Amino acid sequence: MPFEAATPHLFLAQLSGNWKGMSKLWLEPDKLADESPIVATIQLLLEGRYALYLYQGSIEGEAQHGMFTFGYNIMLEQFEASWVDSFHTGTGIMFCIGAERENGFAVTGSYPDPTGGPDWGWRTEVELLDPNHLTITAYNITPEGEEAKAIETTLTKLKR
Repeated sequence: MPFEAATPHLFLAQLSGNWKGMSKLWLEPDKLADESPIVATIQLLLEGRYALYLYQGSIEGEAQHGMFTFGYNIMLEQFEASWVDSFHTGTGIMFCIGAERENGFAVTGSYPDPTGGPDWGWRTEVELLDPNHLTITAYNITPEGEEAKAIETTLTKLKR
C-alpha cells in the first residue's frame, strides 16, 4: 500500500499548520507545577510521510523549546516518534512506538532515571479533537507501571 493511501498519513496532513495554546506541567502526581502559553508549528516532511512538531514555551518564566517527529510505519503498522527538548530529554533522544487511536495515536518510550535506577516510561497521546483543536498529553510511567500526567498541551490552529 502506498503511504498516500494510508489513513494515518491522511491524519498527519490534517495537523499541518501553525498552532498556539497553553501547556500545563506536573512534576509530581496531581500537583500542577506550571502553566504557560505555547506556540507551535507542525510541518509535513518527505511528501507527508512524517510530521515535525516544533514548539516553544516556558517553564517558570524560562524559555523552553522542543521537537517531536512522528510518522506511521506501514510495514510494521505502528506509529514511531522521537522527542528532543530543552527541559525533559537533556542531550538524549527518546524513541517511541505505538498505535493509532480514534482521532490520533499514542506512542510510548522510555528514559533513564538520573539517579541510576531502572528506566521510566513516557507515553504521549496526540488527539485531534476537530480540525482546529489539538491536544498532546504525556504521562510519566514509573518502573512499577504507575502512571501520572506530566504534560497537557491544548492547541488551537491559527488561521492562514
